[in-house]
Amino acid sequence: MTTTLIDLKTVAREGADLRIRMTGELDLHTAGRVEPRLSELAASGYRNLTLDLSGLAFCDSAGIELFLRVHLRCRATGTRLQLRDVPPLMVKSMRVLGVDRVLRLVVS
Repeated sequence: MTTTLIDLKTVAREGADLRIRMTGELDLHTAGRVEPRLSELAASGYRNLTLDLSGLAFCDSAGIELFLRVHLRCRATGTRLQLRDVPPLMVKSMRVLGVDRVLRLVVS
């Protein structure tokens, strides 16, 4: 049995802006591992939180739900969440589910 890995790495921190790169696979098992850290970042006072998704090899509905929860936490604290370099297949899934109308996506 293999362990699915997910990693968060700070890429840039400039004033009130923070950019985090996610790498690995975001699924039912890994979403729970990164949610506490993303929730903490959402409440940490940054004006803009950008999640760079270019390193994600896979994202299922649990990952998309995680992005929606983080978006709500960010919104409650006045932080703008942006998903950057979203892989094309993930964009397609988000459009089918209609979450592209809620989440701010920047496609590479």
